[in-house]
Amino acid sequence: MRKTSGRHEIDSAVRFFVLDHGTRFSKQLGLSRTCSISRLSLLDGALLRSSKESLWIVMRAAWTERLLGAATSLSLQRHGRRHAFGDLLMLQPTPHNESIPSLHSCFRRVVGEVPSFKLLPLDQLAEVLVSESRRDLFIGGIVDRNSKTLTLARGDLETLTVPLALFRAAGPSQPDFDRFAVDDYGYALRFGDYEASAHFVLYAVDPDYRRKANATRRSDEQGFGPSLRRLRLLRGLGRNDFPGITAKTIARIERGETEEPHGSTLNKLAAALNVEPGEIETY
Repeated sequence: MRKTSGRHEIDSAVRFFVLDHGTRFSKQLGLSRTCSISRLSLLDGALLRSSKESLWIVMRAAWTERLLGAATSLSLQRHGRRHAFGDLLMLQPTPHNESIPSLHSCFRRVVGEVPSFKLLPLDQLAEVLVSESRRDLFIGGIVDRNSKTLTLARGDLETLTVPLALFRAAGPSQPDFDRFAVDDYGYALRFGDYEASAHFVLYAVDPDYRRKANATRRSDEQGFGPSLRRLRLLRGLGRNDFPGITAKTIARIERGETEEPHGSTLNKLAAALNVEPGEIETY
């Protein structure tokens, strides 16, 4: 924060707004791009200077209601015109579930609304939030036993939901979904003694991530065959697991010893791999 004309202003370079008592956390985020707000009177000015790239971090639940009240009042003063306040990360969930829909209407992305959402430890969280590769890391998540899904928040606060069935038992290690945690600076997902990497999840569900992860490797391994092999291994399939296509044919396709499949052969491959035919080469 800087002082101008006898009053406090939020510098335009600020990206993080921390509410409140987050002095050590703010230092980890970088003081030059962080504004720590401990007085209600500073909220209006901060909201006016925020943008869609801003990240609001609520350290204590009581500040969530104060922030929501200030944001809705500002919107009213602007005659209903929406202001891009940015994203909201709550380190403590809101005590009032009734506020959750309003929070989602004021902020682009909202993470940490409920007590069962598990976040990274604070020191790890700060490092991920400032990392250039934060989109490829996870800051937290929540297991939903009812729908058998896991919803994860990336370092840019975008969320994605995956089925629990994605995490298959590896030898004697069984995933214990009641002991879920995110660790290792967003690289590791733990379910008790079972561990999966962020790379494993993103490679399975995010085509853009797959393309980026494979960029270097594809310079050496281009074509349909290597893509088929990567996807087959990702799905845990053997070469005998393609109805209507022999294992020898699968091997020849993967080694590039035959023409790229088309027609019924391509459709059979896609059906066994549970993708659209045109998606195979994105792996």
